[in-house]
Amino acid sequence: MGQADADPARVAVLFLSLLLALALTYAVLILVEPLGRVLGVTGTNVIARISGILLAALAVQFIFDGLRESHLLR
Repeated sequence: MGQADADPARVAVLFLSLLLALALTYAVLILVEPLGRVLGVTGTNVIARISGILLAALAVQFIFDGLRESHLLR
């Protein structure tokens, strides 16, 4: 929102993106039980491990971004 600079087109794209993300999240949460049956135990474990790796990578990236902003890391 800070980068949209009150431009109506940018604000609209931002809100449409947020709405799409919300709709996709809702659809996945509604379909969790059928997806679990299709994936099975092994597939569910693989998805959980991949999600954990992605979460850890995001955490490390946030740490490096914070260090870079504080000028401790260049």
